[in-house]
Amino acid sequence: MNPDASYASKPTYKEAARKQTGSKIGRMLKPYLFILPCIVLVLLFNYYPFVKTMVLGFTLVDMLGNPVEFVGLENFVEAFQDERLLRALLNTLQFTILTVPATLLITLILALLAEKARKGSRIYQVMFALPMAVSMSSAVMIFQLLMNPTIGMFNYITGLGLNWFGDEKYALTGIAIISVWMSIGFSFLFLLAALRNVPQELLESAEMEGSSYIQKLIRIKLPLISPTLFFLLCTDLIGSLLVFGPVSILTKGGPLGATETMVYWMYTEAFEKGKYGYGSAIAVIIFFIVMIFTLITFAYEKKGVHYT
Repeated sequence: MNPDASYASKPTYKEAARKQTGSKIGRMLKPYLFILPCIVLVLLFNYYPFVKTMVLGFTLVDMLGNPVEFVGLENFVEAFQDERLLRALLNTLQFTILTVPATLLITLILALLAEKARKGSRIYQVMFALPMAVSMSSAVMIFQLLMNPTIGMFNYITGLGLNWFGDEKYALTGIAIISVWMSIGFSFLFLLAALRNVPQELLESAEMEGSSYIQKLIRIKLPLISPTLFFLLCTDLIGSLLVFGPVSILTKGGPLGATETMVYWMYTEAFEKGKYGYGSAIAVIIFFIVMIFTLITFAYEKKGVHYT
C-alpha cells in the first residue's frame, strides 16, 4: 500500500477547521430558518401595513390609495378638531368598561363551576366554550332576533320592553351583551386550564387547616391563576378598544352616533368617504390610545400578578 495515498486521503487541518466552522454556522442558522416563514408573514401582514399607515397619515391620498402630496400634521390636526373624535372615544371607553369586567367575571364563575370533573361535565364544558365556535355575523343575527323589541325572547323573559339597537340609550349596552357572550368561550378555556393546574396539595393542606372555599379561592387559586387573568385582561382590553364587527353589522354607528367607536369612525372616513390619508391618521391615533392603555395595564403587572 502506498503510504503517500493514505496520507493524501486524510483531511488537512485547514479542511477540518473549515468543515467544523461550516457545521457551527449551520447549527446557528438552523433555528432561524425554521422561524423564517413566520418572520416573513409577520413583516408582510403586520409591520409593513403599520409603517405604510404611518406614512399615509402624513400625506394626501387619492382614491386609488396612492400618496400625492405630503401635508405634515394636517390630517392629525383635523382629526383632533373633529367633534366625532371625543364621541367615538367615549363610546369606545364605555364599551370597554361594560365588556371587560363582565367577561372576566362571568368566565371565572363558569370556570369555577366546571373546575372539578364530574359525570356529564364534558357536556356543559362544551356548552360554555360553544360561543367561540360561532361566527361574528351569525351571533349578531341571532341576538338581533333575541333582542327584538316586539318579538324578541329577551324582552319577553325580562319584561323590559327595550328597543335595544334602536334607542341611543341602550344600543351600546346591547352590543356589549353580544360581545361578552362571544368572548366567553375563549376566556373560559384558558381559566379552566389554569384552575385545573393549581396544585391539589396546596388546596388539601389549606382544607386540613380549616380554610373555607372562599379563603382558598382568594388566597390560593386567584394568585396562582393571576398570569392567565392578566393575559385575558390584556387581550379583552385590546379587543374592546378595537371593536368593529357588531357595530358595522347592527347599528352602523347609530342611532345618532351612540355606537360609533374609534375603529368604525376610521372605517367610515377611509373606506366610505375615500379619505385614506385622514383615515390613516385616525388609525395612528387609535394605535397610540391602545398602546397607552396597554402600558397602563402592564404597569400594575408586578403588583397583582404572581408567577410561580
